[in-house]
Amino acid sequence: MRERNCQINFRVTKAEKEKIHRKAKRCGMADAEYIRNCALDRKIIEMPREALITAYRKVNPLIQELEQYDDDLARKEVAALKSIQEAILDIYYGKEVSDDGGDEDMAGQG
Repeated sequence: MRERNCQINFRVTKAEKEKIHRKAKRCGMADAEYIRNCALDRKIIEMPREALITAYRKVNPLIQELEQYDDDLARKEVAALKSIQEAILDIYYGKEVSDDGGDEDMAGQG
């Protein structure tokens, strides 16, 4: 691993510092690591919220239960639930993360 022995200092406003910290935290990174990754054009993925993980875990047993039934309605419901699982995984793997690091569209506002 490379030794980091050079330093870059710059000033930000309190609001900017808080925003950087909030975004870094959502990505599971320290502020310096987040800034370094942004500056070096590295892909940054937000960590999923606990609610997202919980939702994914709740869908699987529903699918398994419905797969026991052999009728059209159950198959349609399984397909819908698998679509929801796919959407959750897309978000988990960062496909819904906007350029500014936000997740506004998860609340249906963007």
